[in-house]
Amino acid sequence: MNDSHYPLSVRRFHWLVFVLLTLVLILIYAHGWSPKGSAMRAVFKWAHIQFGIAILLMMIPRIMARLRGERPRIAPPPPSWQQWLARIVQFALYALLFAVPLLGIANRLWSPSDWNFLGIALPHVPVTDKAFSKQLEDIHGTLGNVLMYLAGAHAAIGLAHHFILRDSALRAMLPFWGNANTAGSAETNTNSANP
Repeated sequence: MNDSHYPLSVRRFHWLVFVLLTLVLILIYAHGWSPKGSAMRAVFKWAHIQFGIAILLMMIPRIMARLRGERPRIAPPPPSWQQWLARIVQFALYALLFAVPLLGIANRLWSPSDWNFLGIALPHVPVTDKAFSKQLEDIHGTLGNVLMYLAGAHAAIGLAHHFILRDSALRAMLPFWGNANTAGSAETNTNSANP
């Protein structure tokens, strides 16, 4: 493996989950802004569920790819406290990317309303409980907000690494086919040629 970037499979899963998470957030806000009882509101909720389940399905191979791959070296190396903080945030993001969809699924299992994934009808628990379903929905929403803010902070820090600290952290995760350090190498060569 080239130690300047994550393996291609890790990068692909990272950006695919990013796109799915963005869609999930847009759809739940669109659902909330739609008139109650409207067909559009129902479509937004259905699509939110579809993409939420897709995130959960993507997280399993994503974790497997991450465990098989090595973490690239960041150049210049950040202080050790930043590396520990990055690992804590990564763990929290992974935990939430599992917990939030699972809570959404639990909400649907206990809800008396019909639900499906890609048109395939999904089951309910033998005895549904609307009040318990609502509690699960509230927890799902709260943790979804935490996930949104943490993912936003993660993105902002990635941009800060690139534009302020000018290290290779963001380049290591870019979804391009080639070496993630190519841009950095070109920048270094340009800077050395023009003192």
